[in-house]
Amino acid sequence: MIDFTYEKKTTISEALMQLFTIVRLLRSDQGCPWDREQGTKQVSTHLIDETYEYLDAVLCEDKEGQSEELGDVMLNAMMLLEMHQETDALASIEALNLVCEKLIRRHPHVFSDQKVANSSEVIDVWNAIKVNVEGKTHQKDDFFSRVPPSLPPLEMANEIQKKIRKVGFDWPESQGVFDKVQEELEEVATAYKNPEDKQEDLEMELGDLLFAAVNLCRYLGYNPSLALHRSNQKMRRRFNALYQRASAEGIVLSRENLAYMDRLWETIKEEE
Repeated sequence: MIDFTYEKKTTISEALMQLFTIVRLLRSDQGCPWDREQGTKQVSTHLIDETYEYLDAVLCEDKEGQSEELGDVMLNAMMLLEMHQETDALASIEALNLVCEKLIRRHPHVFSDQKVANSSEVIDVWNAIKVNVEGKTHQKDDFFSRVPPSLPPLEMANEIQKKIRKVGFDWPESQGVFDKVQEELEEVATAYKNPEDKQEDLEMELGDLLFAAVNLCRYLGYNPSLALHRSNQKMRRRFNALYQRASAEGIVLSRENLAYMDRLWETIKEEE
């Protein structure tokens, strides 16, 4: 057993250090076998999951939930920090130093006398420093070399489109993006209606439709992952309500009861 006494801290620095100390104890030889077995890949996945749970609390305006989930996000960040500390005592300190230096370097309008008029100019300054000062640009033969290959497809599509936009290859107005989504939808319909035509690749056309939808989100200033996440949550909420009401009335959810489900679905939508 490890002798440790929890104390409720009153400053951010003390609270962070207490969390880091607990993480180190959990990873120690006298700590928890499960925590010791975790690797950076597993904890990175946990971090993504906890970030989405925090996002859910934000969308629901759940203040108490936000505090809990933010703590879980910090736990996994601290766990990664400790893992790097274990293999290289200076690595975690260097990681913090590097991000501090980067933030100061990329904000000359804050930490020096450079002037910017708006947030759009801030992004221009940020990107110019990345390329011209830090040398962070794409490889000669791969314009997308700085897009992480491990990104899920939806996020990768968004990053590809954002990178293309930076060099001016973008729709001049929103109507073109709407038209492109409609065009891709029509091509999906064509491929679906002609399954024997070897030139029609339905899967590819569906992919093009999704790519165009992601592009529309990006063009209108919305994150496609967040937009889809909200839609998923809405579908779960509404269908759970349908399921509960149908169960209360003794109605089995089946194709034979589709008309009933449709009426109940519309009622639930109207009540929201």
